[in-house]
Amino acid sequence: MRARWSLLVVPFLLAAVPGRPAEPPTARPLLVTVDDLPIAGGHRDPEERQRITDGLLGHLKRHGIEAVGLVTWRNVRDARDRALLERWLAEGHELGNHSYSHPSYSATPFEAYRADTERARVELEALLAPHGRRLRFFRFPFLREGDTGEKVAAMRSYLEESGQQNLPVTLDNQDWSFDRPWSEAHEAGDEARAAAVAEDYHAALRISIRHHERRGDQLLGKTTPQILLLHANAIGAAEWGRLFEWLEETGHRFARADEVMGEPLLAHSPAVVSPRGYGTWDRLWQEQGAEQAREGATAVLTTQAAAWNAGDLEAFCAVYADDASYVSATGITRGREAIRQRYRERYPDRAAMGTLSFEVVEARPAAGVEVTLLGDAAPSRVHGVSVVARWRLDYSDREPASGLTLVVLRRRGDGWEMVQDASL
Repeated sequence: MRARWSLLVVPFLLAAVPGRPAEPPTARPLLVTVDDLPIAGGHRDPEERQRITDGLLGHLKRHGIEAVGLVTWRNVRDARDRALLERWLAEGHELGNHSYSHPSYSATPFEAYRADTERARVELEALLAPHGRRLRFFRFPFLREGDTGEKVAAMRSYLEESGQQNLPVTLDNQDWSFDRPWSEAHEAGDEARAAAVAEDYHAALRISIRHHERRGDQLLGKTTPQILLLHANAIGAAEWGRLFEWLEETGHRFARADEVMGEPLLAHSPAVVSPRGYGTWDRLWQEQGAEQAREGATAVLTTQAAAWNAGDLEAFCAVYADDASYVSATGITRGREAIRQRYRERYPDRAAMGTLSFEVVEARPAAGVEVTLLGDAAPSRVHGVSVVARWRLDYSDREPASGLTLVVLRRRGDGWEMVQDASL
């Protein structure tokens, strides 16, 4: 059963096209980018590849769009495919590097990934040189930029050394997934089914675009420029015109790469370590969520120290969850009330309690990757934080005591509660 969506169209001002007034100054700049040139998917017939290219370039021309096409060089099979790329250049579009074989960086060692990217770079430079053009952009296949900090840093260093700039995506979507069912229906002569797939294609794109634009605007507090990801395929050749019309009608202005990449957060997208790939606004949202979680965890320890130093064990233990556990060399104490009683027995008065302080050594937020209804990878909300901290008790009549503690916190409403506390 195919999914259906009911959409509420927001009445933005119309963008400028022939016969319409000049676009408003608040129109949202949008860069159109096209992955997997010359043709994505299983379209093998040369004449079909030509027809698809005709359709894609025709839609771009009619709407005055200067796109950036990202070439996956294994898709360049022969001289006819090179000629297709030449057409993109002749019509004013820019070509960028999308690797040679479209590998997943999460499943590929850096040296092999670098060699694959470099192989494609050399081919593209040779294609561009006779046109007086140079290669500027690279896009990570699957938007996967590294599953370890070392791999993220290594690839960023290579790109800088080779003169390539990471071209991020802000409007991520699953447009590619509609190409096969649309093509199969079309080839079978089932135009009703093809039309139904096309409706779902547009519905999914509109949902994704609205979601990511809303997130970007909320994070930056302004109307954010956007980078739309599309793929060079048959459904795009048939349906881009309708998509571009909707974008114009909802307040978008098609912009060039230099303008959109002038946004600092797009020129220098957050370095997020993840086995999956997702767009810039999701990366920024994840980064901000992780920082807020670290701050929240630190605030819990600060609150605990203040309560302890006021002699208020009730407030000190209030941060523990009902089912919290306290781990020490003598065993495990389970439940907030039992933990509270343990502290009462060990620290019966203010003299025994001393003055407590914490120094946070490390805080690690815990968040995974979700898969949305539409099939996009997206970072989850931070649900937990583990903190390593150094504690210290100072006394007026004896030497201070100190050690390490490892605490695990989870969300409780708008704050955090401690579920595990291990004294080391």
